[in-house]
Amino acid sequence: MELMKRPKAVFWDIDGTLITTESLHYEVIRDWCAGHGYTLTEEANDELLGKTMPEKWAILQGRLPAGLTEENFRADCARAYMEGLRAEMMRPGPVAAVKRLHELGVLQAAVSNGEAPVIEANLRVLGLWELMVFTVCGNDVANGKPAPDPYLEAARRAGFAPQECMAVEDSIVGVTSAARGGLVTLAWPEAVPGAPVDLPGATLTLLDDADFPWAVFEA
Repeated sequence: MELMKRPKAVFWDIDGTLITTESLHYEVIRDWCAGHGYTLTEEANDELLGKTMPEKWAILQGRLPAGLTEENFRADCARAYMEGLRAEMMRPGPVAAVKRLHELGVLQAAVSNGEAPVIEANLRVLGLWELMVFTVCGNDVANGKPAPDPYLEAARRAGFAPQECMAVEDSIVGVTSAARGGLVTLAWPEAVPGAPVDLPGATLTLLDDADFPWAVFEA
């Protein structure tokens, strides 16, 4: 599918797109739940994938003992997650693309369902914090991904129409959010040998780091 001439802004998802942290998210919440009497299995964790922390709490609350608070859940998990972050979790291709786009003068921002401190920690460990003009977190909008709200808010802050902006995502939740918002949607899933890639709604799906549409930006 033909892309626009040159996006005026590029918005990056973080988890799974810039950094591979799905297992860390699971381990943090699993351990927190275990410390409060609930065993979170990998199968049960599937229900939490891609959700904001308030959405995760809404799912877990009924399975946990009475008296626990969302505030403590979010603070404890954020602290444990940030302690577990490592630079080697980065996805080299997307991280390199952020740096090259910065050199080309493209406005960039991070758009995530995560908490603001966690977003900052991720970007700092990747060396990308200073390259993002702003961030949109799950608490900044009424509805997180897959609703279009996060990307519509990013376009508003950037001062451009949604169709003038590109979103880079790795999951169906994120692709759906960006596509519903009317953005040019670049799907860049992590390559898993033998695994099918099915991200409907994407303008373009990258199967290799070398497939990034640099010609659009360098024309």
